[in-house]
Amino acid sequence: MIPQRYIIASLFIAAMLLLFAVVQAPRPVSAGGVSAGDSPVIMSLGGYESLAEFRLIDGWAPRFQGTQDPDQSEAWPYEGGFGTPWEPASPYLGDLGLALNGPGGRSEVVLWRGLEWRHYRFDAPLCSARLDPLKGHRLLVTLQMGAARFETRLLEVPEGRVLWSAQSGPWSRFSWDGRSALIGFFEPSSARGEARLLLSALPCEAEPGEATLAAWDEPGLPAPPKGLATRPEALSEDGQDLPGARLELPWRPGDRLWVPLGDRLWHGGLQGWSAWVLEGGRWRRQATGAGLLNAHPPRRMSLVAPAPQEGMLRWTSPLAKAEWTEVPAEALPWPAGDAAWAWREQGAFDAWDQRWNESALPPERQRQALFESFRSEWRAALGLRASVKGWLPRGPEVALREPLGTAWIWVGDRVLLVRLAEVERVRLIRKLLR
Repeated sequence: MIPQRYIIASLFIAAMLLLFAVVQAPRPVSAGGVSAGDSPVIMSLGGYESLAEFRLIDGWAPRFQGTQDPDQSEAWPYEGGFGTPWEPASPYLGDLGLALNGPGGRSEVVLWRGLEWRHYRFDAPLCSARLDPLKGHRLLVTLQMGAARFETRLLEVPEGRVLWSAQSGPWSRFSWDGRSALIGFFEPSSARGEARLLLSALPCEAEPGEATLAAWDEPGLPAPPKGLATRPEALSEDGQDLPGARLELPWRPGDRLWVPLGDRLWHGGLQGWSAWVLEGGRWRRQATGAGLLNAHPPRRMSLVAPAPQEGMLRWTSPLAKAEWTEVPAEALPWPAGDAAWAWREQGAFDAWDQRWNESALPPERQRQALFESFRSEWRAALGLRASVKGWLPRGPEVALREPLGTAWIWVGDRVLLVRLAEVERVRLIRKLLR
């Protein structure tokens, strides 16, 4: 039998150790505490609240038909970045829904509205799907109708009424302000001819109106490149059938285009840049020049060109008009252009926590936490369906939507919408990007 005095002494020592741990634990080891500086991610960010769940029929997946925008040099990560309108299309549509392709050439967009799933079904594979960036009440889809035939439709949400449809290329996008949709395709050219991209801007809140074509006849600006169509009758039959305000551009590898406003378009590449304005239902050049054009979303464009002596000069311009302001030479170099970057006046960051001159934003920690939290459910789906290993060979797919405080998790046999932990990073990103 243990003497009572030993029991009392043991309890006293245990109480002192507990008190010492409570006092010291919040401090890191480097400061004399007894805990690590950062607690494990799973312990600090576990227990995510599920907001909605969509069960997938075998053979269906949130994947497009393997197409990409003309200025997209490589396949975009399926989960996307912040969901901003200048990014390539992602099958995860904000915090509202999913774009799905299934067997037999069928597809659908499912939106979580009024605590239920609404289905918008199509008898052709989906190449692209986007919700308008401001109100989410317009759905823009591009469908593959044949071997090399595509159609773009603008639908009203939630009614599903088709507002207009037009033949297009394998992509479509909204202007950043959501006022218009941009579609287009490459016009046929001779084997030695330069590629020509025919574009059309169609309004989202009005009828397309009379079909027009940019004439490239602005006084004081260079003549159009040789072989470029400036009269409707010079277009192909498909080009002549394309509605809306049309614009044909010479297109070379590495070229980019941006539509920040419904009536503004910028085109840039190694051969120079041009700024366009939509006036009287017709595209007209506002300015052209040399240098490498890029976007600094959401409120400006950037330009880099060689200096007269040595080095490079940089400028920025507002989106609506080419009015360039030189950037001081001592300013930090900009990072390489990428749609994933979200820009501030003196800094930038992306959804994978790459940064440029941005120190106020806490690091991103929830993506890995979600991956580990739902890994067991992925393993369960892996044992039920052979297709899961082909779709998700390494684990669940995590698509963060930090500005909306949510994330999509595809575990294999279902997709869940979960609420993110309300950490400081989510609060700051919501403030910066909304």
